[in-house]
Amino acid sequence: MPGTSDKDAYDGLLKDYLRVCNKVLHENRNRFPYSQIWHAGEEALCGKSIRFAVYDDEPKAQCEVTLAENRIKSGDDGKDRDPPTKRLSVQYLEDVVADPQKYIENPALIDWDWLKPKTPNGA
Repeated sequence: MPGTSDKDAYDGLLKDYLRVCNKVLHENRNRFPYSQIWHAGEEALCGKSIRFAVYDDEPKAQCEVTLAENRIKSGDDGKDRDPPTKRLSVQYLEDVVADPQKYIENPALIDWDWLKPKTPNGA
């Protein structure tokens, strides 16, 4: 089937990104202010999932994630039928995956915007 290997590559890139994010969470779990930010994010999400969508010019891959117990978990748990979507560019994911240590040492470089609670109008 045409495009299957491309889809697999984008799915793999997203999984690699999540692995780096989890390493960032693990390595900085007791570091101020990151641990407080992540804890607040967990509380704000309250078990709800977020859909990560990988984009170039068009959607390339996606998965649903939750943040719990200081770890990002992927997979549809069936709780959220239409979760908000966080768009991630292919270039951003490639940058993170290419140099994970840079992001482990400076967690502020990761886009944690998806942890913010959303208002009813989506802002």
